Amino acid sequence: MNNYNYFDTFNNTFLPPQMSNYDNYNTMNYMLFGPYEGYIKGNMFRNLYEQYKNYQPAPITPMNEQEEALLNLNQFQFAMHELNLYLDVFPNDANMMNQFVTFRNNYNKLLSEYENKYGALNINSTSLNSIPFGWSSTPWPWNRREK
Repeated sequence: MNNYNYFDTFNNTFLPPQMSNYDNYNTMNYMLFGPYEGYIKGNMFRNLYEQYKNYQPAPITPMNEQEEALLNLNQFQFAMHELNLYLDVFPNDANMMNQFVTFRNNYNKLLSEYENKYGALNINSTSLNSIPFGWSSTPWPWNRREK
């Protein structure tokens, strides 16, 4: 198991080790999907998810460690976005705010780990504070597969 393998086979969700207890999501009043399941279904809220006919979301299988790290970032970013939309409508929901903060903290941790290993993803990354400017000395994202 590598550092980015957060796949929880029992629940089919990618989760950081400190969040591997899936019960945290199921005990909430809103019955959230885990970050991975919500990501592939396009909806974090079990009570709002309506499956389209017999469609089954295909599992996402990363081809390497870097793709797995990006999948983990994407699913937490999606979860944060979903909860952000919810909190726009229900700003006083303390349970959802706590869950949002948990997702954000995990996203920031995974982002830092990713950028330390593979380079910056955003222009506001602290990994670009060096000279020469970080993006001029590393391969562009579309050239990184050519290794």
